[in-house]
Amino acid sequence: MSAPLTAILIGAGQRGADSYAPYALQNPDLLKFVAVAEPDPKRKESFCKKHQIDSESAFDTWEELLSKPQIADVAFICTQDWMHTEPAVAAMRAGYHVLLEKPMANRADECRLLLDVSRETERQLVICHVLRYTDHFNKMRELIETGVLGEIIQVAHRENVSFWHMAHSYVRGNWRNQTETSPMILAKSCHDLDILPWVLQQKSVEMVSMGALNHFKQENAPEGAPKRCLDGCPVADTCPYYAPFIYLEMAPFWNNVADTTHGFARWASHTYPRNPNMIKALSTVVPILKGITNYQGFPISILDSNPTQENLLKALQEGPYGRCVYFCDNDVVDHQVVMMRMDGGAQVTFTMHGHSHYEHRSTRIEGSHGRLTAEFGLGGSWIEVDEHRTDWHQKFDTSAEIGAGHGGGDFQLVAYFLDSIKNGSFEDAYNGTKEALESHLLAFAAEESRLNKKILTREAWEVEIE
Repeated sequence: MSAPLTAILIGAGQRGADSYAPYALQNPDLLKFVAVAEPDPKRKESFCKKHQIDSESAFDTWEELLSKPQIADVAFICTQDWMHTEPAVAAMRAGYHVLLEKPMANRADECRLLLDVSRETERQLVICHVLRYTDHFNKMRELIETGVLGEIIQVAHRENVSFWHMAHSYVRGNWRNQTETSPMILAKSCHDLDILPWVLQQKSVEMVSMGALNHFKQENAPEGAPKRCLDGCPVADTCPYYAPFIYLEMAPFWNNVADTTHGFARWASHTYPRNPNMIKALSTVVPILKGITNYQGFPISILDSNPTQENLLKALQEGPYGRCVYFCDNDVVDHQVVMMRMDGGAQVTFTMHGHSHYEHRSTRIEGSHGRLTAEFGLGGSWIEVDEHRTDWHQKFDTSAEIGAGHGGGDFQLVAYFLDSIKNGSFEDAYNGTKEALESHLLAFAAEESRLNKKILTREAWEVEIE
């Protein structure tokens, strides 16, 4: 058996430490983390403890870590959007293959630079477009390839960002202000602008986009609302964005899981917010329920790396996630539509909005010979196909295990990355990075179209790449 690939982690936040790095704990024969760079001392200490990293291999900054001679095979770079380029460039030039969290960067020229450096160094640069690695979207692509739908005529794809996730990430959280981070169409939806051409195997040749921030503004605040939820909010019992409802009760999260799963898991997820003591008692004899009662993941892990009720309450009293959603410094859109004409003739409408009852992506593909409908959610996923002439109908369950990040895509991406380094070729990986760049340029073009109210053709975003 060959030795595991060794890795360094730059940015031990929710995506790096909680989504990708656990792959090493479950597959120690394939991956081992040997160093970390993280400015937050609690997150750094927690990561070192889990991965048995000594203090000499724990750094406050990526500059300190990458100033050392190369100590591992690969670098996982999971910093904030605007902090991707410098460490990724430095890591590739230091000899590391790089797994880079999306988006590649929040500027088009920096995205292109990353691809150029990958070519220059011949280091693999894999972007975390995790949807490509899910069973759900692979099955969708496979069904289209069979020809059962005939010619693809029209596609309606929606990224339905739940009301509580919108409030968490794009009103109170790190991606609320595009001058500090990225436009929402890039930060949230470069996944979708990547997966749609990949599933359809068609490229966009023309697009127009519209969108705005409608709801999360001061003029929509309830009368008498304070700047912070815990400072005596008069609508605490009715506001869906009331911070303790989202983070202490966790009702929206567990309702979201229940809405997209089935069977016992649906009942347990639905029951827990209303009767937590029952589920806690049952968990002593039904161990699978501990995944609910002991849950410490997103979104509460963002507030504190040790999300006890006491720590969460303190975070709501003092930190950004306790702010009233109507008194934040947010300016990103809460809805946007992108309409595209593809080179294979399909017309695509992509809608992103932050007012969904539950978190999921929904897809409807109309073809000359059949129809495909699909839903990809937190608790489960499915695809249905109907054939016009015979009325043949089949439903496919594409669900991953509950708790598997992005429908299993997080771990399957890591597995692909490691296998690509051991058994793949640089050219294959490089071609994948070029496709990732294409999706980012689409996002920048969509934002330009939205802001300038104009239709763009492919020449506006296409670049010649070796």
